[in-house]
Amino acid sequence: MASEGKPATVLITSTKDEASATIARGLLKNHGFESTEIALKGKPVFQKGSLLLVTIDTEIISPPDLDTYFNPQAYIFLSRHRAESGIPSLTVHTTGNFTDKPALGGNPKEVGGVNPDLLKNYLLALDRRKGQLEGYEITIEATHHGPTSLKRPVLFVELGSSEKNWGDERAGEVVGDALIEALTLGRSWDKVAMAFGGTHYPAKFNRLILESDIALTTVVAKHSLEGVDSEMFGQIIQKTSKFPRLVALDWKGMGPHKEKILGFAGQFALEVMRL
Repeated sequence: MASEGKPATVLITSTKDEASATIARGLLKNHGFESTEIALKGKPVFQKGSLLLVTIDTEIISPPDLDTYFNPQAYIFLSRHRAESGIPSLTVHTTGNFTDKPALGGNPKEVGGVNPDLLKNYLLALDRRKGQLEGYEITIEATHHGPTSLKRPVLFVELGSSEKNWGDERAGEVVGDALIEALTLGRSWDKVAMAFGGTHYPAKFNRLILESDIALTTVVAKHSLEGVDSEMFGQIIQKTSKFPRLVALDWKGMGPHKEKILGFAGQFALEVMRL
């Protein structure tokens, strides 16, 4: 199942996720998606050019084996964001599990594929619309949860952080507008960095994306650094669509792991940036 021309980008929405459905409604309302008269497990598939919008009945982090049905450029999951703070937030992140046990749809010691252009172009497009989003924070999150085993890059685009935000139609439309701009007008970025350290909401890396010409691949928060060994460091490089020649470090937010990560950077002859 694929659109004509270049490989599709597949947008995934879930019937079990209110925010996901809200974003999908905005896309269908404003962006000219049309029925393909094809169904995925009984749910209609919509298309706009090389973009496909599909619906799943499982939790968004535990989709069916999408690689059985698609061979796309990337998978973009439309999802709710939940945070105890309840602060209205629009977030975006890549997937990965740095522990040795299965966790939230992520296989042990596995990161999902990453196209750094997708994350950066979406965050830039969203930031340009911050005037339309009074009360909402815009931020990347550190890499977390699954799915991690899909063959193509994965990105989670999220609306949150509580139930009152998940049904916010206006915010959902802005997310959809930013996503379509990123996918149809976004540029290619030559400089790509792996990112290590900081909190789950990594302010320094957020600024790096918005204020420089650098795109980021996997972002490993301080609390996950213990799980990064040489093999996993290499896996991050392997599963990034462009070779990341830079390593960005939140130097004060790395705890006891500075020398380990510096050693891996040297092993792969990567340039180190201390932030």
